Amino acid sequence: MRRFRKVMVPFFTAGSLVFAVAAGSAGLPANPGATQESDYTIHAKGLQVGELRMLCKIVPRNDKKILQFSSTTRINANFLVYSYALDSHEEALVGDEGTIRYARTTKEKDKLSRVEGHLDHGRFLLDIRENGARRTMTLNRESYDYTTMECPEITLQHEGAVKTLRLLDLETLEVVKRTYRWVTSEDVVIDGRKIHCRVIDFEDPNKRCRRWIAPDEVGAIIARQDGSGQHGSYSLRIAHLKNGA
Repeated sequence: MRRFRKVMVPFFTAGSLVFAVAAGSAGLPANPGATQESDYTIHAKGLQVGELRMLCKIVPRNDKKILQFSSTTRINANFLVYSYALDSHEEALVGDEGTIRYARTTKEKDKLSRVEGHLDHGRFLLDIRENGARRTMTLNRESYDYTTMECPEITLQHEGAVKTLRLLDLETLEVVKRTYRWVTSEDVVIDGRKIHCRVIDFEDPNKRCRRWIAPDEVGAIIARQDGSGQHGSYSLRIAHLKNGA
């Protein structure tokens, strides 16, 4: 994708967009078994180019409650002089200490990559396989505050609040400083239900986004996200939302 920057089709993982709707240091939801299923449409250059399906569930693990997350992203963009296809699947476990496990498989045109990571005794270990090559990374847990599989903006206390955090970006596999700003609040209608959302702007060296987010029993609902970064601009909109016990 990096060879075609003039074509504004985004490459992203679900985690880099919005997701793993966990609470991190804000504390996990109290309702074991709570689930959230959501479907999204992805738009670029004014056209729908893809879809995202996400499932979050609160499950027991070692006498604790953690968030189990999975998502599938599919993009199939056909423009006049260019076409692009992407399939990506992510899974994660998130607890009070942050992201415990993470895995992503991505097929971008003919390129296949696999990332696996887990937290082990204060270190986050990453195993990365790209186009037949393998490498590893080790990051001390003290070197970042959250990962992109969490929603640290939920900890902002009021409109106008600003917070800069060290974020482990699991899309770019680096720690970046990301600044969050609670701009205003707006109602968003989802499946006929009005959801009162915080409108959050955030920015780091790789991307700039505006996100519509609301806390819920599984952590958060992401109603919409508009963003731009190294790979172009996109808009993500929720199409359906289902919560269960």
